[in-house]
Amino acid sequence: MRKACLLVLLAPLLVLAGCFKPGQALTQPPISISIIPGNTALTIGEATTIVATVYDQSGQGVTWSVLPLNFGTLSNPTFNPQTLTASVTYSAPTGVANPTTVTVTATSITNPNITSSVSLHFSPISVSLLSSALLPIAPQTVNPGDQVNMSSFVSNDLSNLGVTWSLSPPTGAGSLSNSNIATTSYIAPDSVSGPTTVIVTAASVKDPAVTASAQITVLPSGGGPNVVTLNVDGGPLPGQVYPNAAFTSLTICNPGSTTACQTVDGILVDTASYGLRVLQSKIPLLKLPTSTDPLGNTLENCASWPDGSFLWGPVSKADVYIGQEAASSLTGSPALIQVISSAPSIVPDGCSNGGTASDNTPQLLGANGILGIGPEPTDCTLSGVNYCDGSHQSIPPNVYYACPSTGCSATDSPVLVNAQLQVSNLIPLFAADRNGAVIQIPSVSGPQASVIGIMTFGIGTESNNSLGSATILTLDGNDNFATVFNGQTLTNSFIDSGSNALLFPDSLPACTVHPNLYCPSNTTNLSATVEGATQGEATVDFSVDNADTLFSTYGGDAVFGTLAGPTGTSSLCQGNVACVFDWGFPFLYGRTVYMAIDGQSVPAGSPNAPWWAY
Repeated sequence: MRKACLLVLLAPLLVLAGCFKPGQALTQPPISISIIPGNTALTIGEATTIVATVYDQSGQGVTWSVLPLNFGTLSNPTFNPQTLTASVTYSAPTGVANPTTVTVTATSITNPNITSSVSLHFSPISVSLLSSALLPIAPQTVNPGDQVNMSSFVSNDLSNLGVTWSLSPPTGAGSLSNSNIATTSYIAPDSVSGPTTVIVTAASVKDPAVTASAQITVLPSGGGPNVVTLNVDGGPLPGQVYPNAAFTSLTICNPGSTTACQTVDGILVDTASYGLRVLQSKIPLLKLPTSTDPLGNTLENCASWPDGSFLWGPVSKADVYIGQEAASSLTGSPALIQVISSAPSIVPDGCSNGGTASDNTPQLLGANGILGIGPEPTDCTLSGVNYCDGSHQSIPPNVYYACPSTGCSATDSPVLVNAQLQVSNLIPLFAADRNGAVIQIPSVSGPQASVIGIMTFGIGTESNNSLGSATILTLDGNDNFATVFNGQTLTNSFIDSGSNALLFPDSLPACTVHPNLYCPSNTTNLSATVEGATQGEATVDFSVDNADTLFSTYGGDAVFGTLAGPTGTSSLCQGNVACVFDWGFPFLYGRTVYMAIDGQSVPAGSPNAPWWAY
């Protein structure tokens, strides 16, 4: 089963907030600590990760403390001298009745006189927002002039004072109408020149520090219930740039609940994997039920990547909302997702290969989670064949493990799991727009800080996702098509938004600073032909620039349309499964790309799924 090359290019491309060179000065450089604000308003039992940038040549990091003493707990302190970041998790107490403000302080180990603090407000009151359909509100898109109706639910407000509503920005981006202590309506402006994001906020009257917000993006056209934005902006981490990657936001809830929900941004959209994987640290309020085998053992999921890193955590049931689409027990079927464990744990060697490279923090993953929308319904399915349920092979791949309450051991073997318990692609769980997705990223003429694209769910299911005259590329039994390039027929080709660059075998020189990328002396214009397994053929023109020069000149940018790197060899490799053409993220710039999911109904006249089209 193919996994996306998510982090092959990540580490060399991290942009540090700053650095010091040993011997640069005769005196010790000044030490400074800067806390990056995160979630500062907490409810009962909620946790938040506090991140600080620490400039200290000695690399000693910080210690953490909280006041009032013993009001909540601090756990999982980390310090990464390479990225100059320290972090700690603060967990609010569960039994306090009155609003309280606590202060968390980072203190330099090298010089205890240097500190930085952040104030966190704790309250027993909580506010939730619901749509007109009385479902949780996830970040969504609308067209100019559209109206979004919403209501609030305030818990532990015995005086029933309700909320007050506000809009940010307050002018020029629409207005609120018919607001009262429980409901409001957002009216989008009549026109916008580009994607315009507004935040509608409900603040508790009893405790104004407690709020809930809805993010709405007004698009010049093409917005709607089945459309979400894709932000190519470097990712969710301050001071760390993840180039050529699309991030979105979604809302996760306890099954059956409309109030026990958390919205998570910085979710990497990946077309070469399947299912939602989210960091446990990003959903601390949720208590998602885990899947078990008949003996009561926890079903753990492993997603491993070509660079040796892996994601490990239990298969959990959740209601997931993205845009106005739902994979929810309230509308049909909940999703089975992987919750990436935050706590250190023993991982079977079959998953970790004996290593410890678990990408279980935002700093290591470069994201808060991964949304795999590849052309299969589960993470163990390939062209209609399930490789984990015993129907095709008796020995399971290293994907699922059954672990007792004491945890797995390094020598544990993978287990067979039926499809109903496997991590599921969210899209087939939607009510109507369930047969695929359409990705549109604007064209770019050179490096730039960011762009905003869109992802539309469904193909031929709505007026905004028709297939039109797109070229369809059918897939073989490994979900691949062929690419003819430079005398090579690369039969193992695929489209992968999780790869930062186009990856293919060629004799172009590798970079000095970034050896996993190409560095030609001048812009090199190339061409390849893509061929479907049984249908479809098209020519793709692309260019490759010197990656070292790009990053040294545009180090803070996240958009690079001419990144490419080597894979396989530059000799003829017909039939060699290691020789592939990975049409990574640069392929998406300026194109409308369709992905049809295996087993789903497709528009009349098109071949059976799975397939790609553009």
